[in-house]
Amino acid sequence: MHTQMPRYAGLRTKHIISQPCVFVDVQHGLCNRLRAMASGYAVARATGRRLVVIWVPDHHCEARIGDLLKYDGPVIEDAAEAAQLWDMAGRVYNYMEIEQGAVFQEPVLPDTEAYAGQDVYIRSAYSLTSPHCDMATEQQFLWALRPTAEVLDLVQRVERPSQVAAHIRMATGEAFDSLSFDSPNNWPAERHAELTEWRAKSNVWKFVTRLDALVAEGRADSIFVATDLAQTYDILKDRYGARLRYLERRDFDRSAQQLVYALADLLLLTAAPHFLASTWSSFSDMAQRLASPRRLVERSGYEF
Repeated sequence: MHTQMPRYAGLRTKHIISQPCVFVDVQHGLCNRLRAMASGYAVARATGRRLVVIWVPDHHCEARIGDLLKYDGPVIEDAAEAAQLWDMAGRVYNYMEIEQGAVFQEPVLPDTEAYAGQDVYIRSAYSLTSPHCDMATEQQFLWALRPTAEVLDLVQRVERPSQVAAHIRMATGEAFDSLSFDSPNNWPAERHAELTEWRAKSNVWKFVTRLDALVAEGRADSIFVATDLAQTYDILKDRYGARLRYLERRDFDRSAQQLVYALADLLLLTAAPHFLASTWSSFSDMAQRLASPRRLVERSGYEF
């Protein structure tokens, strides 16, 4: 009797996978990775494939997925193994614009019958463009994710809910270009220029103006803030005193420990009925997606 060899039996992955797969090679920071995973799940589910997450720690995100989530699906963390899977896949999509051959927002499997029974490899820091993606399925995936005990312990340190939550994302531009994860080399020049423009619109003083108005209206007696600069916390502590809530930390880098704090911040941002978001921030986007549906959100550069 002929016995078929298990798929990828020669690779180091602990998971022996016997069905076609969608390999999602998630890139950049925490929330970029989460939104790519969610889209990949939708594609896998709609096309009868299994989602396999390729989560390789790097300078954007030094944490392993297991540092942050109790995730029981198949995960590959080795870059060399990921490269083998890329070569073996029936179809490859690459959304990472600075890489040779990449096609940002290329539709993923627009013809459902194409590549039937074959593996698909997707490398992305973004939500995918595909007829198989739908928000309800992606949200189902995200809401089912379970943080580690360490993340939840940090969440418990902060009183909640607050009346208002704010995410203030400022650290992009000339002053931060020396940081590898904020370097212009991570994006095409025009996209980096857009990011810099929108970071300027999420300046702390724009948030202060809006928060001051909410305080005056009696709608911000408690304010939770997550931000990426220590000096931003200092400004807000001086201005709002006991109204302000935040998760205290010493460092603002992409180390594994700080990514644990980042996920706790993300969860705390969801625990308020009114959210002030930084536009063009995947972190703000994910904080809104993980919150209760239909909560009030205002975006820097738009509503304030």
